[in-house]
Amino acid sequence: MTIDNLILVFIARWRTIAISTAVALVFAAIVTMLLPKTYTATTDLIIDNKDQDPISGQVQPTRVLASYIGTQAVIIQSPNVAKKVIEELKLTSNAVLAEQLHFKDDLKSRQSALMGFLDRGLSVSPAQNSSVFSISFSARDPEIAAQLANAFAQTYMKTNLELRIEPAKQINQWYDEQLASLRETLIEKQNALATYQEKHDIIASTDRLDLESNKLAELSSMLIAAQGERLNNTSRNDQILSGIRGGIPAQAMENPQVQRLSGELAQAQVRLNDTATRVGENHPQYRQALSDVEGIKAQLQQAVRSVSGSLKSSLELSLSREEQLTAELAIQKERVLQLSRTRNELNLLKQEVDNAQATYDQALGRSTKTKLESRIAQTDIALLNAAEVPRRPSSPKTPMNLMLALIAGLLFGSAFALIQEWMDRRVRSSVDLEQGLGIPVLAYLPADMGVRPSRGLLKKGTM
Repeated sequence: MTIDNLILVFIARWRTIAISTAVALVFAAIVTMLLPKTYTATTDLIIDNKDQDPISGQVQPTRVLASYIGTQAVIIQSPNVAKKVIEELKLTSNAVLAEQLHFKDDLKSRQSALMGFLDRGLSVSPAQNSSVFSISFSARDPEIAAQLANAFAQTYMKTNLELRIEPAKQINQWYDEQLASLRETLIEKQNALATYQEKHDIIASTDRLDLESNKLAELSSMLIAAQGERLNNTSRNDQILSGIRGGIPAQAMENPQVQRLSGELAQAQVRLNDTATRVGENHPQYRQALSDVEGIKAQLQQAVRSVSGSLKSSLELSLSREEQLTAELAIQKERVLQLSRTRNELNLLKQEVDNAQATYDQALGRSTKTKLESRIAQTDIALLNAAEVPRRPSSPKTPMNLMLALIAGLLFGSAFALIQEWMDRRVRSSVDLEQGLGIPVLAYLPADMGVRPSRGLLKKGTM
């Protein structure tokens, strides 16, 4: 069937289409009048999408607005917010809702009916490409619709603030508990440091260690000098002792008395030799000269022994001094080592105190910040437009229903017309005749001639 045939069919069956359309319109009008009227109130909220922390003033990462609004929509439609709205408005005792929802006597069934009613009537819709989103509520009573839309907005803003504050409160409580423990640890470390300083009589450990180290170095130098002196005295004493047995040692010649006696001995020997040459060995003069030489030699040997005794005393004194310095050096070395160990332990205790102090300071700063965050009374959601009592119902929508009924009537009427045409097929054009008989049409009378065949002739022609 071509389009021209369809048009001819629709023109021929226009009454069927008109009746179907009229029935659909009348049915839509009746249904629209019978349906209960629903009113929708809308509250507009705006998100303050600032990138600055109100506590620290630091710049925060920019959040994705669409995702944030989607999260807020879920929060608004959550049972938590609905329960708070029921409690705030005392909807369980509302007479209008009791009549509409057919409340029962028990509170649990009322709350269940109210939760379903709020879930059906609430809707959240964000504005496109903006920080504004709307909270709408639909109800049969316009005043209840406006009241619930505003109540959901206010309750949501309070809930949003609670959701921001509650984690900060929990963190602040945890920090308070940790601060008490950190404070006790810090006091314990400080007391341990003070006890250690008092036990070891430490006021300025670094200066004392430096003084003791310098003293240790001085004792080491003195011990080295004493050892050198002792070695020198030992060498001289050995030389003197060997010189007593073999002659006058060079070390003894440093003594003035030995030098004098050596000179007298030399002169006495010269005289002795001269006397022996002149008078002979048996002469009294020679014997006197020999006696003088022997006497001087005895004095010289006594003087050398005296020098040797002095050197021996000096050697003993050097040994005693060396032993004393060695003992003092060992004591001083142990003292320096003890002070070094004490300083290391003291530094470790100080480091523990510093670490405990730093940890406590950081925790105290963070605790102060979370405490401020837990007490902040502002949210990033603000009320832009409060809901007003709607004057016109939002549903049923009469123009839209009638338009849909008109379209449906035309469609059903067209379908009925096509069904009738299929059940009662007629020749409506030369094309139908050619297709039906399979022979060409030789001539036809145009419609503009003004000649109309009678209904009886048409009937006979169709037959």
